[in-house]
Amino acid sequence: MFVLAGSLYVFYALGGFNAIQVSEMNLGEIELSGIHYRGTPQDESLRQSFLEMQRLQKSNEGAILHTIYYTEPAGKLDTMEVFVGIEKRFLPGEIEKITLKLDASKAVIAEIKASRFVMPGPNKVKSKIKDFARSQNKPEPNLFIDQIIGPESVRVISIHQPEKE
Repeated sequence: MFVLAGSLYVFYALGGFNAIQVSEMNLGEIELSGIHYRGTPQDESLRQSFLEMQRLQKSNEGAILHTIYYTEPAGKLDTMEVFVGIEKRFLPGEIEKITLKLDASKAVIAEIKASRFVMPGPNKVKSKIKDFARSQNKPEPNLFIDQIIGPESVRVISIHQPEKE
């Protein structure tokens, strides 16, 4: 009984019961520059991509790390595809990176505040976002941009991008 009570208290203290806050917001155009990676989660170049972008983020006050998982791996050897970057305005012009221009004028935003140990998984967050969009009669978002605000704060910006023909 004490173990259960203790476990619930720790879960609560880490933010495990915090609700995912979902709202609609006009963020205008988001322009990100960064690195596109396709490969396995174990590949050293993935780690190096994150380290390089974190270094640039830390050297630019106000910059926030953004990730877009196009394909999430099911296991350690599965292929994944991810973009990791920061807002282009923070990068010096001579740095060659991939640039994405995204229309976030009708974005659905999810705010998550909890320790990474109890943070809800991406499928739960995406489900909340899609439910919100449906309830507002908005197109279902199909692109999810994770903003890593801090160790216990993540913001997911979701937008609907028309299918490319």
